[in-house]
Amino acid sequence: MLLIRYIFIIFIFFIAFFGPYKAFLESKPVSDEIFIDVENGSSMYKSFTKIYKNNFLNKIFFKIYIFNNSIESFQAGEYMILDKNFTEIINAFNKGATHTRSITFNEGMNKYDLQDLIQNSYLINDCSFLTCLKTDYPFLEGIIFPDTYYYKKGMKASEIIIKSHTRLDTLLDKLWAQKPLTNNLNNKYDALILASIIEKEAGNHQEKTLIAGVFLKRIDLGMKLQADPTIIYGLLPDFDGDIKKSDILDKNNIYNTYMIKGLPPSPISLASIQSIEASILSLPGEYLFFVANSPTSHHFSKTYEEHLSMIKKVGLNK
Repeated sequence: MLLIRYIFIIFIFFIAFFGPYKAFLESKPVSDEIFIDVENGSSMYKSFTKIYKNNFLNKIFFKIYIFNNSIESFQAGEYMILDKNFTEIINAFNKGATHTRSITFNEGMNKYDLQDLIQNSYLINDCSFLTCLKTDYPFLEGIIFPDTYYYKKGMKASEIIIKSHTRLDTLLDKLWAQKPLTNNLNNKYDALILASIIEKEAGNHQEKTLIAGVFLKRIDLGMKLQADPTIIYGLLPDFDGDIKKSDILDKNNIYNTYMIKGLPPSPISLASIQSIEASILSLPGEYLFFVANSPTSHHFSKTYEEHLSMIKKVGLNK
């Protein structure tokens, strides 16, 4: 009879303990944080108390789970804890399933855009204005490949930027080997400069070959490129959004292609694959002028008279 009583007491104790323990394993953090950092060298329990209440029962349950699952350490890093329960979080800490972040270098971005983007990311900015790059290019602008890159919090920006630069060089080498003889660009850097102008001028990918043809023909004929985006770039970072007549006539702006002949000294932005392909693989075209006739397209003209007529038609002569 006494044995039965002991067994009953143990059974009651087990039920009373197991229910809360099971609920604890399925419970979610009391913290409102979406992410948590497990610091290098920090104890497992200290990391646990960042998101769960530090009380006697929680400590017992935590230690039981750690012991039963032979968990000896947590791996440092940033973890997403949103909508995860205790078991999922602790197992992630143990396996090092840290959160992966992303950063996107968009085509059309310039060095100022990139600087702001990296400064506001979770990367360590050890490559301010691309100064970590070892390159023969004379300017640190437009010389990385636009794409989305993935990283862990605290990763060095230079790791992504160097990788991106290498990807761009590989693409340039591949396309340059296919360049038509009648494409008059002198080298890959010139191709990158022209690609960046095409990137900023084009309203869509389909017209990039036509735009490249205009600029290549102008280069052939010794005409000025007269590309507004080059003026704007030369005014950065203080451009106020409005190109004035004085800006067009400014001979001190080395990027002002209304004043200088040929290409500006450097790219003015990151260029997409389509813009680089258009720059290298296109031929001088039949058109010499183009003007925007919608937010996403242009009208192309062979003569200055036709061009002026279209400017009047779209209302840009006012």
